[in-house]
Amino acid sequence: MQKWIKHSLFVLLLLMMILPFIQQTFDVPKIRQLKGAFTVPQKPKWYLDNFLESSYQDSLNTYIEHHIGYRPHLVRLYNQLQYSLFDTVNAQGVIVGKEGYLFELNYIKAMYGLDYVGDEKVNADIEKTAAVNDWLNANDKQLIVVLAPGKGSYFPEFIPANYQPDSIGKQNYTAYYNGLREEQVDVIGGNDWFAAIKDSSRYALFPKAGIHWSYYGLGLVFDSVFKLMENHFQTDFIDFELGNIQLTNKLRSPDRDLWEGMNIIFPPDDYAMPYPEFQFEVKNESEMPSVITVADSYYWQWFGGSYATRGFKDNSFWYYNKQIFFPDNTPPKDISQVDLFDYIADNDVILLIQTDANMNRFGFGFIDDVYELIKDGGTEALQKKIAIKAIVERIRGSESYMEMIREKAQKKGISEEEMLLLDAGWVYDNQQK
Repeated sequence: MQKWIKHSLFVLLLLMMILPFIQQTFDVPKIRQLKGAFTVPQKPKWYLDNFLESSYQDSLNTYIEHHIGYRPHLVRLYNQLQYSLFDTVNAQGVIVGKEGYLFELNYIKAMYGLDYVGDEKVNADIEKTAAVNDWLNANDKQLIVVLAPGKGSYFPEFIPANYQPDSIGKQNYTAYYNGLREEQVDVIGGNDWFAAIKDSSRYALFPKAGIHWSYYGLGLVFDSVFKLMENHFQTDFIDFELGNIQLTNKLRSPDRDLWEGMNIIFPPDDYAMPYPEFQFEVKNESEMPSVITVADSYYWQWFGGSYATRGFKDNSFWYYNKQIFFPDNTPPKDISQVDLFDYIADNDVILLIQTDANMNRFGFGFIDDVYELIKDGGTEALQKKIAIKAIVERIRGSESYMEMIREKAQKKGISEEEMLLLDAGWVYDNQQK
């Protein structure tokens, strides 16, 4: 009997040594990878210098540790034990609140005014935004600011006691919301709105284990966005409704984003979440607006679900005003690669969306960029671009003119589009003379 136990333990030990090597080498079985933002170590190259300095050995150890077989399973097991036994989360910035509600630290700071940027910055940002808003209105365009609700502000009763200061300071959200309203900028205040309907809403506006608004909540907000657009342009271009709402405990992304980032085995308890079918009935297709949306991650649900393509004529997503994403899945562009004036000339609405956790970087620099363009002759420059665009469209409507454009482009050795813009610019200059 003792001999059998020894043999069994030996075989078990051997399997524990061999199986990770097999999984690492042949990727069998397939392992679901870890979620979250982290850097995957690359296999280091051997050089005499880094070998003698021991940096090669350190990098190789890190690489081996990260790529060992079954590592994701082992990490999830460790994280699960930490969470289940000690309420400890091994995910940066994630806080376990009362009754298992999950938060991110930035949203708690926003709730208590711990990230307030100061009156001077708020006033400067409001002044620039008002100037940009007036300029856009003067050129038959619209600015809409959506201050999306934050989970900390929506669920303050579940924030753990050790994260609650003695008093609530000035909040970025309140300062910006009041300032924008005073300057008559079209603004939607998510925190106030969601707090007002919190007890009467038939469906959840936030998940328990996620950080973003629910699909039902975002639908309510975008209904108001459409109404603001229609009121501004005095056009009934679309009927938007939330229909056939499915209530299920099988949460979809991003309603489960926080617990997915925790990389644990068993999801924490959550309540059923609503998933409406967004219905779009186009009333006036020719009048549908083209929209630039400058936003944080709160817009991904709308953009990634192709709802923007159904609600707007043309649209682009300026993610944190760093990368521009397009609905046709073409590779994103860095904002340094585009002409801001061209985009503004080609679009009708600037939609700025950010949650209260990001209010300490209001506008993500977009408002600043536009303000710098318009403060010295910007109106004339935009009007010129719009006029040239109209001339280009008139030229495109004439086949004989376009044939001449193609011949001239061939002679000059440039593209048809370049020649078209050159001719339209020449026509514009002569009209001005």
